[in-house]
Amino acid sequence: MKIFNRTRLVSAIVFSLVFLPAMAAAAPAKVAILPFAIHSDKDYGFLQKGIVEMLTSRLSAPGKVEVIDPVVTEKALAEAKGLTGDKLAQAVAGKLGADVAIHGSLTVLGDSVSIDAKALDLTGGHGPLTFFKQTQTLGEVIPQINLMAGEIDRQLFGVTPPAATAAAAPATAAATAATAAAAAPAQPDIHMHPEKLLQNGQPISPESLPPSPLAASAPAAVQSGNTLNPAFVAAPGAGTTDNPGFWKSRNYAYLINGIDVGDLDKDGQQETVVATPDKIFIYRFIQGKQQTVAEIQGGQGRFISVSIGDINKNGTPEIFVTGFSSTLNTLESYVYEFDGRTFAPIVQKSRYYYSVVRHPALGPVLLGQKQTSDESIYADPIFEMAWKGGEYVPERQVLKANKGNLLGFAYGDIMQNNGESMVVLDGDDNLRLLTPDGKKQWMSEDKYGGTMLYYLPPSKMLGDINAKAYLPVRIRTADLDNNGKLEVLVIQNQDRARRIMAQQRVFSSGRIEALAWDTLGLAPAWTTRQLAGRIQDFAIGDFDNDGTNELLIAVVTKEGAIIFTDAESSLVAFDLKQPR
Repeated sequence: MKIFNRTRLVSAIVFSLVFLPAMAAAAPAKVAILPFAIHSDKDYGFLQKGIVEMLTSRLSAPGKVEVIDPVVTEKALAEAKGLTGDKLAQAVAGKLGADVAIHGSLTVLGDSVSIDAKALDLTGGHGPLTFFKQTQTLGEVIPQINLMAGEIDRQLFGVTPPAATAAAAPATAAATAATAAAAAPAQPDIHMHPEKLLQNGQPISPESLPPSPLAASAPAAVQSGNTLNPAFVAAPGAGTTDNPGFWKSRNYAYLINGIDVGDLDKDGQQETVVATPDKIFIYRFIQGKQQTVAEIQGGQGRFISVSIGDINKNGTPEIFVTGFSSTLNTLESYVYEFDGRTFAPIVQKSRYYYSVVRHPALGPVLLGQKQTSDESIYADPIFEMAWKGGEYVPERQVLKANKGNLLGFAYGDIMQNNGESMVVLDGDDNLRLLTPDGKKQWMSEDKYGGTMLYYLPPSKMLGDINAKAYLPVRIRTADLDNNGKLEVLVIQNQDRARRIMAQQRVFSSGRIEALAWDTLGLAPAWTTRQLAGRIQDFAIGDFDNDGTNELLIAVVTKEGAIIFTDAESSLVAFDLKQPR
């Protein structure tokens, strides 16, 4: 009897050590797929549903991957209030007992669509995995989702798609396709991610692309392209083109407050500087890849803008970062410079707003505006600055006090009279054209600018609630089409509340508009397409090192202003085609 019991005991131990782990390992991974966020100025709810259905069908693998019923996931999603991004996905997956949570977003820019997805492994077996696809038409979204699902299968679950899926077409169709492919060389994709802007080491140009299949059915407003870039909507009478000429980066999980482009280390390659509230990222786009050159950690305050220029004339451009203190009512600006090893600060906690402008005759010029008043961001004059005695000091005054703030200021021969006129955004987000003595020459009827960044004046009385003073946004003057006339480039963000509520803003979309003087005022010359989200900043430069300049735009699609929510931004680049 004892021998029998001992035998049973040994058998039980062997079973528990061998068979139970094998059974546990064979348990399928449970996946929760959240509806993807849609960033567009149109309703594409059908795509949101289609993405979930495609991923559910494609990822499900009997015995290996079990996708939780989307209806059950949506119910859990409705109960997880006050969360966004990764935190929301993790909360929903935890509630459903899922091993993996998949969430993402879909951004529509005209006909182009970019798809960002992230897979979170709650078991700890993998770190977060990100996936990116981009299409030239809406009709290509679902096929690209199918490809993305295959990548998720392979990288996360080790599931290889059946060979039949890749070769579903009949042999005759394959032969026909092969013959057609041999007859016509493959064309590059103008919508490529910035990391793939170069193909086989050669720049991709709009001329090398086939006509868009949607051009014939596109609305007239979309077909009316500008010679600088086909994605710009030209003024009446301009030529037309079919090629959409823009790219979009991956989504970044932070707010972008400022951007600029310049060669920071004198190696002949352009770097892109991105200012977030608490950090400066320095990227380089080259050889088809995005490289992180450096990161500069901020302090307790908030960075709000960035500019690049060699103002101290030592051959190495400085990075001018305007920032506020943690109380948001005192300027604490910094200047960094590459010393051969790192980006070291040469100015710290300055009380100046800084902005580098490209003067047609003088080259890079540093403008500065000191903060001497706690109550107004317009109270001080704007000066051209110079490097003297180890610091930046004011020299020539270019704008009188109480006329504008440097963050929304530009100047040049805008009126084409061989003089110097100025454009400013006032406190009501109207664009003003000023003469050299500060007198108003023209003012827009439309609202421009629009940002969530603000200055917080001190309370006048104990117990008062501080009223936000929203900041203006970047204005630039440039002769992009080389016709000898300056255009004024300005951001125009659309506020759902139409600027009626002074302290509350909700921006749904934005665009860059170019204005030109026509003797009566500043008239629209062209605009970019409307972009979903809020445009915070833009720069002009060869950010991708392909030999031609681009209009690089920072777009914020998620503010992340509420606790436990994630911010989301991206870069959009429009190629600038120079006239011949």
